[in-house]
Amino acid sequence: MTAIRYTPPGDRDTRRGRWVVLLAFWVAMALLCVGAVVVALVREPDQPRSQCAPPQECPGPPLGQPPSQFRRWASHARGVSLVYPRRVFATESTSDTSLRLRVQASRPSGVEANLWLTVQRAGRTLPNELLEERKDDLGAFVLGITEDDDPLTIVPAPRLGDIDGVGGSYRGTADTPQGPSAPAILTLGAATNGRTTAVLSYVVTGTDDAREIAALRTYLSPILTSFTWHR
Repeated sequence: MTAIRYTPPGDRDTRRGRWVVLLAFWVAMALLCVGAVVVALVREPDQPRSQCAPPQECPGPPLGQPPSQFRRWASHARGVSLVYPRRVFATESTSDTSLRLRVQASRPSGVEANLWLTVQRAGRTLPNELLEERKDDLGAFVLGITEDDDPLTIVPAPRLGDIDGVGGSYRGTADTPQGPSAPAILTLGAATNGRTTAVLSYVVTGTDDAREIAALRTYLSPILTSFTWHR
């Protein structure tokens, strides 16, 4: 004789009701999760937009380095200042009116780059005349300085801070202990704000490769752009 399981009245309806409740619960949870994701995406903050989108020039330290990687030089007597990347330049000498730097960053063997900046009280001497004086000073170790006529290396007169300068690029031959044989590319600039005159020279020796010269010239950019005339 086969046993017959006794099912209380209403039990099947009760079980069916539980499954309906569970199914409704999981559907509600799924909808809640989807809704949360949608809200998060809608409220996700936009990426910060550049305040100086190209072609504008962004302020602040160049070369993508933090401010701590820069060294500040200032002439309190003449009221000018600038910053330069300490990992790129080694300080050769400094005073209240003069700054000499040497590029120590990676560069081809035998290639040198040096910067020399001086400031003085503006007088009757014009920037063009001071530029000629600087070329005479550099003539002690760079022979035959003439205006650069190579379209691959010609640059306009550098701008010192917010003041246009006079000058440009020049060529010569570096006088080394082995004799005058190494090429020299010079970037010279002079500018004045009426009270102070600044004269800058940047000399690259040991290469005639336009790409190397352009790469070394990029190191000059933070100095020129950070140059400040305190009025």
